[in-house]
Amino acid sequence: MRTHHYALLFLIFLLAVVIRNDITVGRLKAVSHEKEDITERLDSAATDAVSYLAKKGVYGTNEIKKDEVISTYLTSLYSSFGIISDIAAQRELEMYIPVILICDSDGYYVYYYDDYKAADNNSYAKRVWSEKMPYFYKDDDFIYRFSLSDTITIFDVNHILGTTEEVYEVDYHEIQKDDFYKDFRTQNSDSFLLNKEAFELTKKGAIMQQLENVLSYYTSNHNMIARQNGITYTFSFPSGTGSEWAKYLDDVNLLVVFQGYPYGADRDYTYNKISSAGANIVKKTVYYVEKKSWYYLAHKAGCPKLATSETVLDETFDSIEDCAKIGAYCDECINQGARVPIIN
Repeated sequence: MRTHHYALLFLIFLLAVVIRNDITVGRLKAVSHEKEDITERLDSAATDAVSYLAKKGVYGTNEIKKDEVISTYLTSLYSSFGIISDIAAQRELEMYIPVILICDSDGYYVYYYDDYKAADNNSYAKRVWSEKMPYFYKDDDFIYRFSLSDTITIFDVNHILGTTEEVYEVDYHEIQKDDFYKDFRTQNSDSFLLNKEAFELTKKGAIMQQLENVLSYYTSNHNMIARQNGITYTFSFPSGTGSEWAKYLDDVNLLVVFQGYPYGADRDYTYNKISSAGANIVKKTVYYVEKKSWYYLAHKAGCPKLATSETVLDETFDSIEDCAKIGAYCDECINQGARVPIIN
């Protein structure tokens, strides 16, 4: 065989490898684009649902129209998947959504599959709602019920606060400064209730762990029901994704587990995700402090004077009281508080 024959064979082999690699890369790009598209559909549906919730304005009460929120979410999802008129496809898609949480300002609702035995002695699965479940945490001293605001309910099971009362509903800042809690502060100086950063970390960590446990439990329960009904798609709870939805834990929000969904040209890839969206309802006032000639001046975030000042402190404050601790007076953008005295 002559040299040019070897060269031709090598060229044919090289072209085959290049073509095969191009096909593989093309498939991977298509799979990646499809995954991104699914993510966008899920996030858009969650956003539509919490936007509806925010417009209704009944968060923090027992009047949330939960079914309407879910209907908004599913309608948006059906539309984006192109199955708005296909009932069979809708039911199939719903089987990849084992659990949905509506997280309100003082607790959360779980929308999940439950199985029951009918009069014909057969088992069936249907969607049901849980009662509102509280955000809670406990240690050796108290049982705490958190809200998304600074208000906390404390169950004083060991009467550490020194009265016969068992339940206290307070802004946790009061525990840090009110004379009623002076003995508690003296005897429990390491309590997370007395430190802003520790309080926020404990609250957020407790809520996040609780919600993840609930999502995992109801997803596992759904998978067991699905198997009993002959559904054998790939089950996989989206673990390690808390950082994606933790940013919404300061607000009324929606959490949706979407798991086991097949995609790709041969449907050999499996999509798993906890999608989420915040309603942008709970807003805490942030205060800034400006250094003036001989005094400090506190402003609400958004005060137009802040834009032209070059002496605003980097630190932000959560309350007028925190500003007052460094001796700051209140600007006109704050309705109440100590004004700068007039010095003759």
